[in-house]
Amino acid sequence: MSTEENKALARRVLEEMFNKGNLDVANELLASDYVDHDPAMPEDIHGPEGFKEYVGTYRSAFPD
Repeated sequence: MSTEENKALARRVLEEMFNKGNLDVANELLASDYVDHDPAMPEDIHGPEGFKEYVGTYRSAFPD
């Protein structure tokens, strides 16, 4: 994946999931073995389902 393709993917994750709340797109954008190593989280986030849960929690905390 090129740098530009990677940037476009990251932008799409932010726009579709965080901004629009379209969590189902995680299955399309994230690999099944995706792992998010977020130092602010007590545990790593695993797979599209784990990321959907993370984004859903984030959107609930900051709905606007």
